[in-house]
Amino acid sequence: MTPTKPDTSTHAQKPLAVWRKAFLAVLADCANVSKAARAAEVNRQYCYECRANDPSFAEEWDSALEEAADKLEERAWARANFEGIQYKFDKAGNPILHPITGEPYYEHVGSDSVLLALLKAHRPEKYKDRSEVTGKDGAPLVPPADTSKLSREDLQALLAIRRKMKPEEGGGS
Repeated sequence: MTPTKPDTSTHAQKPLAVWRKAFLAVLADCANVSKAARAAEVNRQYCYECRANDPSFAEEWDSALEEAADKLEERAWARANFEGIQYKFDKAGNPILHPITGEPYYEHVGSDSVLLALLKAHRPEKYKDRSEVTGKDGAPLVPPADTSKLSREDLQALLAIRRKMKPEEGGGS
């Protein structure tokens, strides 16, 4: 006899009180709604329906996601600070041991890309990606207007519009 899969269709769902704790625990661990719903044995869409209809559950959901993000950030800090250990192996896959102590050789490993991502997040004024499109010496990129084909009346109208658009100097009337 094959094990039966729990019925997770939207018409036969368990009450929120039954699965809330399990769902939120997994969500706080991995920030993945589908995985949390499977762990709680409920339909993913039903989870979203409960979130929409229960403000306190929505708050707990958001809190669980924040907790998961904090865990990710903690792991990222560890990677960026070279807290990981990578053991050394020979070509045959055997650990390389120190000839005197017999301890395996290892090196601390980190991630420059994770380090840069953290710097961008926490010091954006210094490390964010910048792109600026300007003309020579920072001038705006506006192609020069060819006014040679305009009539005298058109030129006067254009100048009048330009005067209206120009900010007032002196700050008063």
